[in-house]
Amino acid sequence: MQENNYIDIEQVLTDEQNLRLLINNTDDPIWLVDTNCNIVECNVSFKKWVSYFIGKELGKGDHVLNNGADKMYFEKFEMCYLLALNGKTFKSVEDMRMGDEIRYTTVSFNPVFDERNKIIGVSCYARDITEQRKHLLKIEEQNMALREIAFIESHKVRGPVATILGLAQLFEYNDITDPLNRTLVEGIAKMTNDLDVIIRDVVRRSNEIDSRPWP
Repeated sequence: MQENNYIDIEQVLTDEQNLRLLINNTDDPIWLVDTNCNIVECNVSFKKWVSYFIGKELGKGDHVLNNGADKMYFEKFEMCYLLALNGKTFKSVEDMRMGDEIRYTTVSFNPVFDERNKIIGVSCYARDITEQRKHLLKIEEQNMALREIAFIESHKVRGPVATILGLAQLFEYNDITDPLNRTLVEGIAKMTNDLDVIIRDVVRRSNEIDSRPWP
């Protein structure tokens, strides 16, 4: 019995059109390269995204590394594609300048296998993580400020408190008129004032943390 090799061309075209609509209906760059790093397919977002690195758009049929024309871009991504073509699945975080702002993007590299488990290319997608990155940086800044406050409390506060406690033990309670008591009270007053300055500094730093705007 003869095998039926009939292909519904109309269905193939419809499927291809639907696929293009799908990948172009996202702000996330999506692209696929073959083993020679030539672009097999990509969406509109990828064309715009890659232009921030090399100053021009790349599309289907172009070499994804721009044939090394842009040295920084080439070196940044060459190793990523080589690792993926050797079977490694991984993500990298890249930064790019868009006007006056730095944007952060996570880029996923995934080897593509055929039915014989042979690598035939790399599928990639990128996602903007600028807001998440800013959020983490904000948390890191706050943690640093909190560590500074903890240092102040554990070191600077300890000195005046220890001095006040020591002076209080020398106070002559049985003879309030003892001349030494005046000196002790003056010392306690000075240490209390120093302690007040330190506490004000802690409060100021705490208020600065609370007043910092979130990204």
